[in-house]
Amino acid sequence: MKIAQSQDDIEAVQRLRFDVFFNEYQAQAYTDSHADGLDRDMFDEHCAHLMVVDNSQDGRVVATTRLLLSARKPADVPYIAASEFSIPLLGEKTGNYMEVGRSCVHKDYRDGNAIQLLWRGITKFVFAYDIDFLFGCASFHETDADKIATELSYLYHRHLGEGKTLARALEHMPMDRVPADQIDDKSAMASLPPLIKAYLQLGGVVGDGVALDDQFNTLDIMMTVEIAKVPQTYVKFFKKQADRLEMTP
Repeated sequence: MKIAQSQDDIEAVQRLRFDVFFNEYQAQAYTDSHADGLDRDMFDEHCAHLMVVDNSQDGRVVATTRLLLSARKPADVPYIAASEFSIPLLGEKTGNYMEVGRSCVHKDYRDGNAIQLLWRGITKFVFAYDIDFLFGCASFHETDADKIATELSYLYHRHLGEGKTLARALEHMPMDRVPADQIDDKSAMASLPPLIKAYLQLGGVVGDGVALDDQFNTLDIMMTVEIAKVPQTYVKFFKKQADRLEMTP
């Protein structure tokens, strides 16, 4: 695990993102910057980029995520999720926030280990920067909400935020598609994408409504974790795991 430092590191991250989002999941290339096989945008220069590398494959980058910290974000740079969701939390302008985005794992490394390393890295940032709220969009690789009706309804009925953690999709599509008493919680949880499961493990809550990202062919939901409300047993566990992680600059 390392933090991207050089331009070569950044391009390796962008190349992996392009491979996963554009080659594998058939996202639509929408700027000239994608013509060279790199997924890059205006936010990259303002984010910290975590990289999971396979040292047995000459340091190949196999997983990545990027972190936008409120303490480092220029005032004129918006939060990424704000293009899809209204986020009451951000209106308070108090506390330290960290937005997680562009998370992906190479298809040959999706056994759970790489995503765990990413979350240990995220946890190190949470403690290092005294983060109060962790949030970000999480995606289903699907464009038909009816095909994931049970999963969306489970999130809505069991994990909906409230107050300042209740974001709302700007182009709102309802998540409440299956009655609460018809949902098998265990089955629904098992079928969720790994990133969403990770948020829920930390006590994360979901915003109201799902957003269609027709650029990336995904349905996006908003996840928020209030660090002060994470159960102490999880705080101790994740901090211990993070402390064990050697993350090179």
